[in-house]
Amino acid sequence: MAEFYRFPQWSLTALVMTVAVCIMLQTLAASYSIRRLTAGWARRMENGMECAVLAVLFLFAALLAQVQYGLYGGFLMPGGYSLVRQAVFLLAAVLGAAAAVGTELIWPFFVIGGAVVLLPLMEEVTGTAYPFFFLTALLYFLLRSIHICLLRRRELYTQISSISIKEAVDGLHTGLLFFRPRGEILLCNRRMDGLARQLTGQPVRSGLEFQRHLEDGELRGGCAREALGDQQVFRLPDASVWSIAAHAIPMGRRTCVLLTADDVTERWDAVTLLARQNEALEQRGRELRHTIEHLQAICEAEEIARSKGRVHDLLGQRISLLLRALRDDQQPDEALLMDFARSLPTALREDNRPSPARRLALLRETFRSMDVSVEIRGALPEDQAVADAFAEIAVECVTNAVRHGYATHVQFHLFHNDCWRMTVTDNGISPAGPIREGGGIGGVGRPSISIGGMRRRMARLGGSMELYTSPRFRIELSVPKEAELK
Repeated sequence: MAEFYRFPQWSLTALVMTVAVCIMLQTLAASYSIRRLTAGWARRMENGMECAVLAVLFLFAALLAQVQYGLYGGFLMPGGYSLVRQAVFLLAAVLGAAAAVGTELIWPFFVIGGAVVLLPLMEEVTGTAYPFFFLTALLYFLLRSIHICLLRRRELYTQISSISIKEAVDGLHTGLLFFRPRGEILLCNRRMDGLARQLTGQPVRSGLEFQRHLEDGELRGGCAREALGDQQVFRLPDASVWSIAAHAIPMGRRTCVLLTADDVTERWDAVTLLARQNEALEQRGRELRHTIEHLQAICEAEEIARSKGRVHDLLGQRISLLLRALRDDQQPDEALLMDFARSLPTALREDNRPSPARRLALLRETFRSMDVSVEIRGALPEDQAVADAFAEIAVECVTNAVRHGYATHVQFHLFHNDCWRMTVTDNGISPAGPIREGGGIGGVGRPSISIGGMRRRMARLGGSMELYTSPRFRIELSVPKEAELK
């Protein structure tokens, strides 16, 4: 190192600054190397070699500092580091050779070439050329430190390492908090930290305190605890809903705690929507049941109204004739009055019910107001008795389908070949279990649907009725054209 006394002061200062930069870069390179996930002894030798290079650079700095001190305090031969120089060289050489063998690469051997300038023997052999070798080694370590920093940093973020794992964990949509039983945090990703700030207004400092705060602590404004099934969830001001659960993770003799936060917003929205739909369906069901229960009363009221109208019209017609005769000062014919009196009961007893086609039209209009579609394909039979029976059965089928099967669409198919036929289908709930004749059809979906009236009507016409439950509920009616009314 005696040759460095010939260097000007500014050059020595530049050398010291260069060594300082090398030390900083090499420290960063060693840190990156150590933070990689270890994979065998070769990786450990690499990490040790980087630490040995750092020791070499520190020794470079010590030698140059001694030279500068000697310039200010008098000529001083820096020979007190002979043993240390040899020991550091030996360490770098062993670790460099081991790393080269383990990785099967040649470049770790260059570390030995750079560290050889530390040997006092090298200084004696080279003589006045020693500063050249010293500067060459320093430049090599500078370039090597830059290269190692860039290489190791790319490895950390692109390959499996502690940093890449942390980056991957931070990128998860799920929140993770891993801590010891006393609350010391081992791992907390960005998602969990953000949730903690939204719920409590502060970052996670203790896992145990955060867990207790979630259980019974006061939440920030806009946040609320909700129930989703049998679990507790947290609704945030942005309308997102999170479920936070605790899991015990055994680690050797200890048991740590893992808190996971899952986004259950879609599930919450689905459950909320389903609850609203169920409420609307229940309300609709109550309205339908109320309407159907009062359907008979409505029909009776309409029949009474029609009867009243019939009486009003008949009496009005006859009274009008009598008033006209009296207004013209005419004496009403006694025979005419007796005819009016005799024909009035007969006229009142005449059936004024609507035709079967009109009944089907009224049926379609009545249930359309309740959002129930009644579709009729084909034409009613020409036989009036069969048409009346089909119309009556149609009314009962629609009522049963809506009331018991919760149907929203009922279809009637009318056609004829050798028989008058009508098929009834709907989109309601089919009965579960076998069909029991007599009292009704038992089963879930259509309890106690009476079929006695329908079957009796068909029997009076000489026809038949068949019931099917699969693939969907269906009723088939048929009346032979040549059958006589019984």
